[in-house]
Order: sequence, then structure tokens, then C-alpha cells
Amino acid sequence: MTLCKLAFAFLFVLLLPAVYAQTVPETKPLAPVTAQPDESPSSEELMQALLTAIKEIEKERVELNQQLKRTPDPAAAQQIREQLEPLDQRLRDLQNSFEEMVTGGHSLSSLIDKTEDTPFNWQQELEQIVRPLLDELKQLTERPRLMERLKSEQAVHEHRLQLANEAIAELEKTLEQTKAPLVRQSTQTLLEQWQDQKENAEGRLQRINTQLTRLSASSDDLGEELTTRLQTFASGRGLNLLLAVAGFALVYLALTGLGRLISRFPNRKREPGTRRMARAVALLLRGFTVILALFATMLILYVRGDWLLLGLLILLTIGLALGLQKSLPRYVKEIRILLNMGSVREGERIVYNGIPWRIASLNIFSTLYNPLLHGGGVLRLPIDQLVDLQSRPYSPDEPWFPSKEGDIVILEGDIYGKVLIQTPEIVQVQIIGATTTFRVADYLGKNPRNLSQDGFAIPIVFGLDYQHQSTLLSDIVPTLRAYLEEQLAQQPFQPHLKALLVEFNEAASSSLNLLIVAVFTGAAAEDYWSIRRFLQRTTVSACNHYGWVIPFDQLTVHLPTPQQSALPSLKELT
Repeated sequence: MTLCKLAFAFLFVLLLPAVYAQTVPETKPLAPVTAQPDESPSSEELMQALLTAIKEIEKERVELNQQLKRTPDPAAAQQIREQLEPLDQRLRDLQNSFEEMVTGGHSLSSLIDKTEDTPFNWQQELEQIVRPLLDELKQLTERPRLMERLKSEQAVHEHRLQLANEAIAELEKTLEQTKAPLVRQSTQTLLEQWQDQKENAEGRLQRINTQLTRLSASSDDLGEELTTRLQTFASGRGLNLLLAVAGFALVYLALTGLGRLISRFPNRKREPGTRRMARAVALLLRGFTVILALFATMLILYVRGDWLLLGLLILLTIGLALGLQKSLPRYVKEIRILLNMGSVREGERIVYNGIPWRIASLNIFSTLYNPLLHGGGVLRLPIDQLVDLQSRPYSPDEPWFPSKEGDIVILEGDIYGKVLIQTPEIVQVQIIGATTTFRVADYLGKNPRNLSQDGFAIPIVFGLDYQHQSTLLSDIVPTLRAYLEEQLAQQPFQPHLKALLVEFNEAASSSLNLLIVAVFTGAAAEDYWSIRRFLQRTTVSACNHYGWVIPFDQLTVHLPTPQQSALPSLKELT
């Protein structure tokens, strides 16, 4: 699409000078109008006139050839040959005209093989196409170029006039001071020459000033001149341009509508081979639509006889073809994707900007779908954005996003919040009453833990003193479990409880640790911190109720007796 926009911009830039030049009035003198006879000569009379002219030229050629044979002088012979060349060309033209008139436009010269006459020169052919445009541009800039040239000449002649005045003043002073006749004569001669140069410069300056005044005066009536030019353009090249654009649009829209009408009757079986063939046919139809629309535009310009616009259109088409040739490999990849034969295929899963998407449809603007994003989760991408990507089949139970709107999540282990909105660009989370906005990449980088989706578990490690070692497993563990269940029955989040686990965890250095795990459904996600505090509070309450001792971190040092600590004497060692 970008290429198409650049092409239309290029066409507009090229057409603007042509449009302006079309409105410039011609400055060529009008040919005299001669009265035409009421009755045109018949075909027989025209053929008779042609034959008469042919016989006269043949007779003149015979006389010149005889004269050439009798002339011994090489220079005179060369002059006769130069006279014979245009006569021969004129004779061939008259003979061809007579033959075409008799045969209805056919000529034996058209049957002659001319392939070996002159080799094809693409530069000359291109020059013939571009020459009308250059002529139009020259005509467009004729007045500014003429004024600039006149101003340059004006500066040159003003400088010459200044030099002439200075020289004449010096010469006149010399004449007044000189008495010698020979010097006075030479000085007088120089004075006359400088006076001639001064008169020439003054005359030329006067003509230049007159021309500049006339050109400047003609540019004063800009509004009237612009109106006239616009009217001339509207009735000439503007009308041709409008018809060409209308023809292109009409053919393109008609064939596009026909293609859409055909696409309404697809094969109901939806077989992969049939769908791929339908895509190929649609792609060929689109290319054929553009080609036929261009052909219709060229045909309109050809019928209207606007060779400038036709040449510009041909040049534009050639430029687009060359541009497509350079980027052909990438367009081949895009065509493979459009035909559902590339690395990205319809109905598969793709990751774009870190977000998984399902490819709903492949087209010039493909449609990607994610059901967990705001606004329907629809994203339209140009086909060139999918060339370097890779899709794969997916399982129905694969997640499309780690959360959905309204879920409770924990980011980076301790950031607790509620998802308010999530789009392809941002995710807004309510954290401690305030709304925080994350970019999608940053949000996913914080490894969100979703509490609302499949539920959550809250583990707590609680330590008791070693003095309860004998009764810990047989008495304390079941008693603590029953106490927790009794207290949970009174809480509003008890209906969401899935499981409660109270087990001995480990024998630590200062305590006997118990593991308490409460498992809830996602409906209790908003009470996550309340449940954690409740478990801590209830466990301490149970210790107070049953007299269990909660240890604290301590360090016990066992010192040996004095006899054990005495060092052996040197005598004992020896």
C-alpha cells in the first residue's frame, strides 16, 4: 500500500506541471484562413493528380540523370546528386500515396522486412515518450526563464554602459588637455568607438526594459489569467484526466464487486484444497482487475488523443513494474501467506508483541483474535507484518493470556491487585486502591500469579517448643486441625474452602514446625490477605487456648566441667 501511495504522489507531481502547461495560451501566429471550395475533389481526380505529379518528377529525374552522365566536373556532379535525393524521396512518397489510395490503405513497403535497417535504441524510444513532457515544462517555465535571462542581460549592459561613460569622460578630458594632432586624432577615434558602444548599450537596455515591463504587466492580471487557464484546463486535459480516473475507478469497482459476488457462493465443504484454490483465484482476479483498469485508462487517453498523460501513465507503470521486480522475493512470501501456504496459516496460533493470537483470516489486512483482551480482542495487521512470523496449531485448552478483566493477581510475589482492563497495548491493575498501568511486556515480565482462575493455596509454617515433642503427632496436630475448622466455619470465605491441611513439617533447630495449608477456590481471591492473617491469628489463639508454647530463636551453649576442660600436662604428653 505504501508503494501505491508513493506511485499516486509521483503521478500527481508529474501531472501538476502538465496541467498548468495545458492552460498556457499558445503564442504561435495564426495561419491565414483560406476559403475552401464547396465541393471536394473526387478520388479519381486525386489519383489523376498524383499520377501527373509522379510523371513530372520522373521526367525531371531522367533529365538530371542525363545531365549527370554528361558532366565531367566532380563538383557539379555532386550538386546534381544532391538534387536527385529529395526528388527520389518525393517520388517514393507519391507512389506510396497512390498505392495506398488504390488499395485502401495498404502498401508493398509495409511487407518489407525492416528489422535489419536500424537497431532498437531504447534511449531514443524513451526520449520520444518523454519529449512531450519536456516541451510542456519548457512552455510552462518560458516566461520566468525569459525574465531571468533579460535581467541577466540588463545587468551586463548596465555594466557596459557604466564603463562606456567612464571611458568617454576620460577621453573627453584627454582631448581637452592634448595639443598634438596625431594624439588628438587617435583619441577622437577611440571616443567615437566608445560612444557607439554606449549607444548600443543604451538601445539594448531600452529594449530589455520594454520587454520586462510588458512581461511584468502581463503577470499583474493573475486572477483573470488563472481563471482562463483553469477553464482551458477543465475543457481539455482536465476532462481527459477526469475521464481516465473515472474509467479506472469504474472498471476496478465493477470487477471488485463481481469478485465479492462470486465469493458469496463458496464451497460449503470447506476443504483445504478448495479454499486454497479459491484464494488463488481471488488473487488472480485482483491482479486482473488492476491490469484491466489500467488498460481501460490507457484506452481512454488514447481515444482522447492525450499523448502526454498517456506517456506519463506508461512511465508510471514501467516504474511500478521495476519497483515490484526489486521487491519480488518478499512479495512472493506475501502471496504464499495469502494462499495459506506460507509460514503463517489461517486458524493457527501466533505470538505477536509477546501476546498469543489466533489467526482469524488472512488477507491484505489480516485479522488476529484474542478472546481475553478488551474490545473483542481483534487486531488488524498488514500482510507484510506477518512475513517474518511463524504460526503453529494449538490445543483448545491453551491459555490466551495469564489473566482476564476482574481477576485478582499477584505480581513478582508480593504486588497484589485486581485487573481492571487489558488491551493489546496496556494492562491496568488496581493496587492498594490506586490504578497502575503496565505495558503488556512489563506486565508479562512480572510473572503474574492468577488467584481467580483455578484457585489458590496459602501455606503457613508454625513452630512449637520441643517440650511438646511427645504429644505433637498424636494430640496437637489433630487438635489444631479441629480448632481451625471450627473457626473457619464462622468466616465469610468458608464456603470457598476446598481443603485444609495440618501436618508436621520438620524438626528445626529451635522448634518443631507444623505446616498449615488452606486451599480455596478463585471466588475467595479478594480475601487472600484476610485468610493469611486469619490463619496466623487462629493458630496463635489455639496455642493460648491449649497452653502450647511458641519458641523463639535462641542459642544454647554447653560448657564442660573443670576436669574435662583441664589440658594435659607436658609430662603426660611425654
